[in-house]
Amino acid sequence: MRVGVVVNPRAGRGADAELVRSVVERLRPERVLAGQDDLGARYLDSSEIIEVERTFDRHDTVRLVKAMDGLVDVIVVFGGDGTMSDAASAFPETPLLCIGTGTTNVSPLLCPPDFDPSTLVEVPFSGLYVRGFDRVAFNDVVAGPTILATVDGKIREVDALAYMHGEVKPGNPSKFYARVSAEGRTLEGVYGNIFISMLDSRYLGKGISGGASISAFVGFSCLIACLSHTVVVGSMSKESLRSIEPIKTETLSFDSSAKMYAETVISADGNPFTHSQEVEVVYKKDVVRVLKPRRP
Repeated sequence: MRVGVVVNPRAGRGADAELVRSVVERLRPERVLAGQDDLGARYLDSSEIIEVERTFDRHDTVRLVKAMDGLVDVIVVFGGDGTMSDAASAFPETPLLCIGTGTTNVSPLLCPPDFDPSTLVEVPFSGLYVRGFDRVAFNDVVAGPTILATVDGKIREVDALAYMHGEVKPGNPSKFYARVSAEGRTLEGVYGNIFISMLDSRYLGKGISGGASISAFVGFSCLIACLSHTVVVGSMSKESLRSIEPIKTETLSFDSSAKMYAETVISADGNPFTHSQEVEVVYKKDVVRVLKPRRP
């Protein structure tokens, strides 16, 4: 097997050389290609190096995946949820093996690092494509003033706008004006967060999920949820939750696309990419194929 290795050294607490070597060795590769320096080669005893122009941002991941596509049988990506979305944004024909090393590690693309190679199967994944911004999201596209990041080894909410400009400073949950529309219907108002997410069977029969449960039950592909308060926070106590309750949610369901204008930062799978602009989010089927353990 020919294996490509792509590492995001800035995800979470940083790359772990032992983890990278362990995952690659599980695949018993005949040939290993890796990105230069801390993009892969630094963590391996030996590999063929793939050089790409470096800008020290998400485009390093995109360029590497594009460069390796077709040269290997699988591209192993180490990083957080946003890294996996960046890798998928290269739209590779080669399947990805996604290993979480980020802050939250909740992407549905992720494979556990202790996988049994004999159980791996290719699984196609649909995604949310942000038209014009070269972004794909598998968790959600979110409007809001904060994102989550690892700061001094702990998960913290940080200021999303500052993070866009390379700064890390504490986040300030605050409300903003926004307008969302989908398939002829519109919501408009002042919100704390807006989530655009895909729906799946996890929501079926769960009345506590409210609109998400109903939308999934009748067969919609996606949902917009507008929340009255900012809920992207690194920690929440009983007292702080009581101080903002009740949290009110308005929802819109859709199958094809939605538009959102928000006077705040918009992020895809935790990566902020624009501020105070309108975006169009399109539901795209079979965006990428990933390797995951076969279900029992």
